[in-house]
Amino acid sequence: MDTVLITGGTGHLGRDVVAALKSRYRVRVLARSRGQDPDVEWIKGDLATGAGVQDSVSGAQIVIHAATLSPAARRGYLLPTDFWRSPPQVDVDGTRRLLEEARKAGVAHFAYISIVGVDRSRIPYMLVKHAAEELVRAGGVPWSVLRATQFHWLADRMLGKASRMPLLAVPGALVTHPVDSRDFAAYVADRVQEGPGGDCETFGGPEVLELRDLVRQWQQARGRKFRVLNVPAPARLRRAARDMTAPNGRLGDTTWSDWLRTHQPE
Repeated sequence: MDTVLITGGTGHLGRDVVAALKSRYRVRVLARSRGQDPDVEWIKGDLATGAGVQDSVSGAQIVIHAATLSPAARRGYLLPTDFWRSPPQVDVDGTRRLLEEARKAGVAHFAYISIVGVDRSRIPYMLVKHAAEELVRAGGVPWSVLRATQFHWLADRMLGKASRMPLLAVPGALVTHPVDSRDFAAYVADRVQEGPGGDCETFGGPEVLELRDLVRQWQQARGRKFRVLNVPAPARLRRAARDMTAPNGRLGDTTWSDWLRTHQPE
């Protein structure tokens, strides 16, 4: 069995990728703290500083780079600073370090996890992700870029935070395309087994929803009855939202409502 290194293996998607790959590969995870799964080889390190990167890549045939740093996703809401800058230490600097070690080690496949629409967005975090994609394409290691739409767990987290307010203003006509990270992880596992694929088919959930419908289904599932005020959205924002959908890509099976029924709030 080949060894596959997974960065970000302790995150929501990373755990799902680990689970999808354990029966096919020897799985190694680079993380700042050791996880609990005894079937995984844990390497302590940090992409932002470079600690442990060389050791984690040594002997690996495949690297799946799923680590990222999004302050907004971590906290579950946006701040004005998120529209000005996004920290590059993991997504850009860490990707560069990881690629350098992968090239030295003769890694056969470097798979980078990205987001639908990063090449058309001006949001700083998306710009950082796109910069990392460009590093991967020019990195000298056989590669795949695997883009997904917005994960269910992130929409759930952000709505949970927003619901603490008595009134939520929502540009209800904006389109969203939520996807289950487990569905995407299964796709990642299949693509990795097929080998380097360059810019791979995008991946999204089975349905594109207007934001008002996504919020309504969340309220029903979570029993939250806060007031929602629909507000108009400028054309530029509507275009940006459409750019983050992938209705013509590969689609998962788990709808937003199905996911809500089977997952408790964080």
